[in-house]
Amino acid sequence: MKKVAVSLHAIDEFNPDIIKGLDGLDYIHIDVADGKFNYIQHLNLDVFRILNENYNLPIIAHMMVINPSDYIDKIIEYIDIFTFHYEIEGDKKAIIYEIKSKNKKAGLAINPDTKISEIIPYLDIIDLVLVMSVHPGESGQNFIPYSIEKVNQLLKLKKEHDFIIEIDGGINLKNAKKLNVDILSSTSTILKAEKPNRIINLLKHSEDS
Repeated sequence: MKKVAVSLHAIDEFNPDIIKGLDGLDYIHIDVADGKFNYIQHLNLDVFRILNENYNLPIIAHMMVINPSDYIDKIIEYIDIFTFHYEIEGDKKAIIYEIKSKNKKAGLAINPDTKISEIIPYLDIIDLVLVMSVHPGESGQNFIPYSIEKVNQLLKLKKEHDFIIEIDGGINLKNAKKLNVDILSSTSTILKAEKPNRIINLLKHSEDS
């Protein structure tokens, strides 16, 4: 059975009640964007404390920022997994070891244009690979079909390395069936549903095909 994360943005006018009453969630995934890594800016880091205090769920921080190290100490006590992007220019291994020195898990996110082969040198030291199935930005974008092949490539590598696979972007009940991942992350499919708890359950039990 797959696990499901609800994906939220670290917006200024954040209301934790947006996920109140959602049953069956396994994670809360929070997008932080500095306006430099991409065109979006969502930098309300207080969201992590608020959610940590209100919900007993592990939190994945998805940092769409050019300097992830600037944010580690600001949020690390409230999260379980700190995920940053492979596409940054800094010393990625140093950042991974810094995260792990805080006794937290480290994740590496890859944009749609990044090949799986590029992250192989990091697979032995990270805990999670986040496959972006849309280009980083606003919610509601269409799923990029090639993401299915990228997941399949990672599945082969999982036999030799110890990491989990998360996918985020345009996830719905149809494409979820084709994604043999550990964590399905979704915003619109869950939060805009008439019966969100039913959608969460269907995502969790979506059969791989």
